[in-house]
Amino acid sequence: MRTFYIFKIKEEYAILTKKNPYSLYRMFDYIYTLDKEEIEKGIDLFSQVVDCLNEKKLDQLLLKKYKENYFYIKYRNLHQVHNLYNREESKLWIKKHYLLLKSSIINPTFFDDLKSIKDLFICDFENKDYFWLDKLAV
Repeated sequence: MRTFYIFKIKEEYAILTKKNPYSLYRMFDYIYTLDKEEIEKGIDLFSQVVDCLNEKKLDQLLLKKYKENYFYIKYRNLHQVHNLYNREESKLWIKKHYLLLKSSIINPTFFDDLKSIKDLFICDFENKDYFWLDKLAV
């Protein structure tokens, strides 16, 4: 199971880090591994780089697209796809400052839907994987 953290990066930081995503990943990894005593530093750094998501708009977009889909389930801010044919089990939680996606496959269905949102950066801290969603070849 892969765990992807998806962040909407502020435009000025996206421009600076598009060609060097490793520096952005290192910053998120630093925040992810901070001690509890240093959490305020991490919050400040996070809020400087990450933009808020429009939760309601994204929630409605996904619901509208998948509401007739047999493999789709929605409960509050959780969207799920259980596609038996391609062995995908994906869960997407919509938060104010990030999206959390857990999936049984490397390229989940939700990636396609999120491509319409500009400057999304994806990190999988467990597997040390990171990329810009718009650079992903689907």
